[in-house]
Amino acid sequence: MSAVVGSHVMCAVCSTPENNFYSLGMNFTVVSDGKVTGYFIVEPRHQGYLGLLHGGIASSLLDAAMTHCLLQQDIPALTAQLDVRFHHPIKVGDRVTVIGQCEGERRGLYSLSAQLQVSRECRVSAKGRFLCKK
Repeated sequence: MSAVVGSHVMCAVCSTPENNFYSLGMNFTVVSDGKVTGYFIVEPRHQGYLGLLHGGIASSLLDAAMTHCLLQQDIPALTAQLDVRFHHPIKVGDRVTVIGQCEGERRGLYSLSAQLQVSRECRVSAKGRFLCKK
């Protein structure tokens, strides 16, 4: 495990229960260079309004996906800007596909995008900028 990945082991979104019992337990898979995907089942404990995924959790899933695009390239970066757009609600019980993708880099500032999809329909999307912390 690299030092960059090792610095992320307590993450509230993607840590294992052994490292952080309260983590959402997301697991991301590298699809291609700069792109990751993962799956998340919305449980009753994840709701904000009755029957719907909490917007903060949706935003955290998107942020984590973008972070993992950089972690898989061993790039230590912090979220500098996160713009989230909510297209359609996500319901308790939905199986959510979480996709993150690196769009580019300029002077240590990385541009990324992410989506939460249910049945291949985009429900929530985000664009983010991440600042390299080297």
